[in-house]
Amino acid sequence: MNGRAVISIGLLLLVVHGGLWMGTANPTSGAAIEQEAQAPTGQFRIVSVASNVPINGTGNLSITFENTGEDVSNASISVRSPNESVRFGPSQTARKQVGNWAAGERRTVKYSLLAEEFAEVENYPFEANISFTAGDGSQRRAGPYTFGVQPSERIRLERFEVTSISSNVQAGDTGVISVTVENTGRDVNDAIVSLRSANEQLTLGRSPNASQFVNEWSSNERQTFQYRVTAKNDTVGGSYPFSLSISYREEGTRNQTEPHLIGIIPDPEQSFSFDTVTSTLRVGQEGTVSGTVTNEGPQRAPNAVLVLTSQGENLSPKETEYALGSLDAGESTPFEYRIDVSDSADRGPRQLSFVVRYQNQDGDPRQSNPLDARVPVGPRRDEFRIDAKRASVEAGSTATVSLVVTNNDDRTVRNIDAQAFVDSPLTINDNGAFIEKLEPNESATIRFDVSADGGTLPNAYPMSVDFQYDTPDGETKLTDTYEVPIRVTAPRQEGVLSFSSGTGGLVAIVVLAVLLVLVAVFVIRRR
Repeated sequence: MNGRAVISIGLLLLVVHGGLWMGTANPTSGAAIEQEAQAPTGQFRIVSVASNVPINGTGNLSITFENTGEDVSNASISVRSPNESVRFGPSQTARKQVGNWAAGERRTVKYSLLAEEFAEVENYPFEANISFTAGDGSQRRAGPYTFGVQPSERIRLERFEVTSISSNVQAGDTGVISVTVENTGRDVNDAIVSLRSANEQLTLGRSPNASQFVNEWSSNERQTFQYRVTAKNDTVGGSYPFSLSISYREEGTRNQTEPHLIGIIPDPEQSFSFDTVTSTLRVGQEGTVSGTVTNEGPQRAPNAVLVLTSQGENLSPKETEYALGSLDAGESTPFEYRIDVSDSADRGPRQLSFVVRYQNQDGDPRQSNPLDARVPVGPRRDEFRIDAKRASVEAGSTATVSLVVTNNDDRTVRNIDAQAFVDSPLTINDNGAFIEKLEPNESATIRFDVSADGGTLPNAYPMSVDFQYDTPDGETKLTDTYEVPIRVTAPRQEGVLSFSSGTGGLVAIVVLAVLLVLVAVFVIRRR
């Protein structure tokens, strides 16, 4: 075995032992990996850490956390390196927004990392803190969580050195791997830089390998090579191995380097979440389903559209798509759907399913996993409340009946046309009334002149009223019929005839006559 092969095998063993390929953490101690949060709610733990940064180069750091406490929102993860040898570009701190975070859910964040030329192959201590909003609305902070990051030896392929490794490929999508290589030897030409996947999760299209060509490559010149890679849906956080080799021509002789493994860290799958989904749906009426959708990242989601894909029977949405616009990672935006509920629907919960359509970084259309929301459908409710005032009339006369009409809907309605109907023995002189507009819970009074035939027996008689009105979206609707009782009373009588009517009046006349006779006898006797 030659010396060059020994070096390559040694580097491979160092990399595998260091846990770079499958996301094994390099903690300073085992206890640091399992450390729980210090906050009273929303505890977290580190699941895995992976990095692929070489000394005197740039790479990525991937950390997977698990929420072992309660659901939280507005979460962000900040990481700090106390040592300048390994840091986040020009800064020693970096922060990622992760948004809503359900209990038991694992979230992976990825940062760009730099290792200086004077860095060593050893564990450098890092610490992470998680800020979030708890269920009671208070702002909390968990941590610090400590872990180690160990840069790898310089990645040398004989006369070439890898100075930068990066990728934007996401789980379940296609992206680009970028590898920057410096020619540390003499000028060469006709160079072929080949990359081969050494794992099943990330593939170079339909082929296991891909190559880039460089016609002339000067000494100390850096070249960046890009390869399209597809990651399977079940790709998890960690570093995945690829084999890099370079064939080149120097002074007319073709040479080939030994393959060298490099690690590629993919981003987690793009995800979205719902927050505070509410419903005003009721049987037989139109209502709304509204809420907030959040782009959980890790990438920006251009031209996002929320699509209602399933709503079940008896629910008819006015529109099935709601344009969200372009959402940055961690950004939220509200949405609202107007949905008709049929008269035959039953009250109770309904399951609605949505997806988010968006474009990936290459402008290709993509679709999220289903987002489900459970919303209630309330019982039937009248559009208006009717309160009758002065709803009585004497037999043989006319009276004004006043009705207080209140908008019982959650929306403003306009052009409210009321029509009243009665049957004999009642009549209405003008059966129409108009209300220009009613805000939710706003009231207005309408009046009808109602007459009762003479001789009508005292009793309650029905007056039917219905309303035609316009909704905010311009639709004209007709309500069911409201029944208002009209009380008919006996007519009031005036003077002696009034006083003498009935049995009580007859008794009074007899008593009066007796009194007159007694007075007359008394007067005669006095004479």
